[in-house]
Amino acid sequence: MKNLKNIKRLIFILVPSFFLFAFITFNTFHTSTTKVELNTGSSSMTFNSKFVTEDLVKAVGVGIENEAQFNAAVERYLKNNFIVKINENRVNYDYAQAQTSPKATRLYFEVSNVSNVSSIEIRNSMLVNEFSDQQNFINFNINNKRDSFVTKKGSETGKVIFN
Repeated sequence: MKNLKNIKRLIFILVPSFFLFAFITFNTFHTSTTKVELNTGSSSMTFNSKFVTEDLVKAVGVGIENEAQFNAAVERYLKNNFIVKINENRVNYDYAQAQTSPKATRLYFEVSNVSNVSSIEIRNSMLVNEFSDQQNFINFNINNKRDSFVTKKGSETGKVIFN
């Protein structure tokens, strides 16, 4: 009888521990979010992207300790993996900076002299080569019209039409 109580206690401890361990171990996922905004009366389109710092460091190969080196590496990586087309024309953007913390990094960049946006196409392959489950959520607020899409490995490009 005493052994049965010990077995029940052991099961009571092990079963929840197993599920907790499984949740922590198998619930790792990789995402980023990008907010794209163009306000009525403004001539610049702003981009604000948020990444897990550890993931971005792995991708660019430079730690956040040296801000200048990190920003240079991020800018190169961004220019190769984040392509913007407005009204079917590829546009250049100006990278401003990264705002880092141990948990999250925000990237700020913008396209100047934007007007009459009828469509935006973005190729966002950020981190998809580093993490096969990477999903990049892109949210738009263009002249008070909202839309969004998600890019991932094998589907890195999305397009939004504003009519």
